[in-house]
Amino acid sequence: MKKIFTFIFALILSFNVKAQCPLTEAIDFTATDCYGEETINLFEILDRGQYVLIDFFYYNCGPCQKACPKLVEAYEALGCNEHDVFFMEISYTDSDAKCQEWDEMFGVKYPTIGVDGGGLEIADAYGIYTFPTVILISPRKTILIQDFP
Repeated sequence: MKKIFTFIFALILSFNVKAQCPLTEAIDFTATDCYGEETINLFEILDRGQYVLIDFFYYNCGPCQKACPKLVEAYEALGCNEHDVFFMEISYTDSDAKCQEWDEMFGVKYPTIGVDGGGLEIADAYGIYTFPTVILISPRKTILIQDFP
């Protein structure tokens, strides 16, 4: 487990951005991915014992575009949502169609939630207004990583 945290922390530090989430405890949400195929409930994933890494992004964000390939690499290295860490990304401005373009452009295979699936409401609930912001939530529903240099 320590290797996972080290890997994720190193990944996040490599983004070279300043972003933060003002919360220390997770807020539950249920949302639909940009393909309308998967309903995602945060607390169900956490209750399975998985950590959840959420990338808050938007399509035209240059730093988000730079960070995405690193997140895709981490997703693949950490077991494609089948092991200890569940990856997802949330856009607070982009439609499902735009999120699908994003996924295709960067090879994203983990769930992407756009505004049509509830992305704006989730970003607002978490107080995310700077992008990219990546947070890591523990199965105890605490936000472990929320502020990046």
